[in-house]
Amino acid sequence: MKSGKPEGTALRVVCIAEEPIEQVPYIAAAPGSKGIFYEWLPIYWGEMLGLPDGVEALIVTSDLQGIAGHEFYGGRDNKLVGEELPETLDLLLRCSLPDVNPARVIVLLCGDLYADPFKRGSSGDPLPVWKAFHRHFGTVVGVAGNHDLFTGEGIAELEAAQGIDFYSEPKIAVHGGMIVAGLGGVTGRAGKPNRMAEADYLGFLQKLLRKGPHVLMLHQGPDVPAAGLPGHAGTREALEAAPPLLVCCGHVHWEQSLAELENGTQVLNADGRVLVFTAASLD
Repeated sequence: MKSGKPEGTALRVVCIAEEPIEQVPYIAAAPGSKGIFYEWLPIYWGEMLGLPDGVEALIVTSDLQGIAGHEFYGGRDNKLVGEELPETLDLLLRCSLPDVNPARVIVLLCGDLYADPFKRGSSGDPLPVWKAFHRHFGTVVGVAGNHDLFTGEGIAELEAAQGIDFYSEPKIAVHGGMIVAGLGGVTGRAGKPNRMAEADYLGFLQKLLRKGPHVLMLHQGPDVPAAGLPGHAGTREALEAAPPLLVCCGHVHWEQSLAELENGTQVLNADGRVLVFTAASLD
């Protein structure tokens, strides 16, 4: 699925607000799956250079591993926090940025959108989250995390939907004038879902980088040793050997949401947070 013409302008984050504009309540399984704990999903405004004219806002999020709300009755029919999040984002945009047309908003989902409040680190079907974002925004693009287990029917539904592009395989496509590359899953032992040998993973990554994307969606992001931020060293080395771009990822949590590699590549870590970007002023 392609739309628009690449404008050739690099995407670059100018600023991200220090404090969230809103926080969404959710419940998650406690460490060791011993009970539950109550959390808040923060939503931050930001500004970015290079957004094409046809993109009025860019939303980036990852690792929405929780159950919506702080009222929990022990059942398994609760909504995922990612199912209720799009409505909250839609309302925030309508109230704070009423000129933004939801149909001209692109959402980047970087994986791990399922949660089981009874089991920490559980895997399951994130399809309801994708469908919820699609109901509110014009274009939804993303990759799978290592805990996302789509059914064949679910993948077929996503592939048939106008305005959705699930990168079930490493690929590159154009959305709203942006060249968007994507590589889901993580490195790891073969035979487990959404895992591949490190050599294969890095081979796919290097092929995507050679095509010169504006933005790269990953689930597993790079480490940044200079800032003490955890991640995958091989991914960082591949990124630093390529021209600078914008990388969006999750999988491991950083206290900060933005870091820069030695070659100027910016890394947005959206693990457990939501980042909403509009075009920065050139003044």
